[in-house]
Amino acid sequence: MTIESNTFKLILLRHGQSELNHENIFCGWIDAGLTQKGKDQAKNAANLIIDYCQTHSIPLPQVGYISRLVRTRQTMEVILAEMNLKGSYEVVSGSNYEPKGQLKQGYTSVLETWRLNERHYGSWQGKRKPDVLKEYGEDQYMYIRRDYEGKPPHVDLNREMLQEVNDQGSSTGYDFKEPNRHLKYNIEEQIGEELPASESLKDVVQRLEPFIRNVVIPTSQKNNLDSSLIIGHGSSVRSILKILQGISDEDIKSVDIANATPLVVELDKQNFTFVRRYYLDPEKAKIDAEKVRREGFQSNP
Repeated sequence: MTIESNTFKLILLRHGQSELNHENIFCGWIDAGLTQKGKDQAKNAANLIIDYCQTHSIPLPQVGYISRLVRTRQTMEVILAEMNLKGSYEVVSGSNYEPKGQLKQGYTSVLETWRLNERHYGSWQGKRKPDVLKEYGEDQYMYIRRDYEGKPPHVDLNREMLQEVNDQGSSTGYDFKEPNRHLKYNIEEQIGEELPASESLKDVVQRLEPFIRNVVIPTSQKNNLDSSLIIGHGSSVRSILKILQGISDEDIKSVDIANATPLVVELDKQNFTFVRRYYLDPEKAKIDAEKVRREGFQSNP
């Protein structure tokens, strides 16, 4: 048998362009929707995945994973529509999950988890990247953005989040805010999940690894899946690569993830160890990843 037939294909995707990506703003946990360009990117990603699955004689993903942020759900919805599949959505609050029942033909079971959320950018969240670069200087800006342990300053969540009553809006200094956690993340709060006010990439890896080990891999094993689709964010996709491929703290600094370019990670079906990774559109991925690295140093896309 070939390597391909012995491997599970985990298809990773950063969501399509969001409204704040377009404005060159640190988005983090703010619930920005997709732009029209982002929706078009998602359609293109869907067709790349369809062609890939047909070429390799594997079914379209029957299980998908998204963050709790709306831009990943919108990306998934566009992709499933393009694939003529229906999605069933379920929030997974902890880092363990037992798949329920048999997967249905024509449906993709989509699990939502905060552990796939973008890195929380602390006091940088909602601010324009060129402004943050000017305030902090290039060295500190790049250290906090790219170093494995670089972390923005924490924020006062009472100012940064939308409040249930008497919200002061942009008069507090934030043009954009994340949703009120007592409303959006009520399920997580009920089981005592500790949600962050600022994160490094190291923090993202630590909150995401239990989900990969205890949910994604066991679900694929139990259902004998050939592929699954994860739609996350730049930081969560980088974290998954670090977890599965064992990328060093130093080397992960140079890994950049472009919007909506499918990245296939092949894992051995016997022990789910890393085999290889590749983009379905490598030239586009290379160009777009360099644009990601230079965010803040250039005008709005």
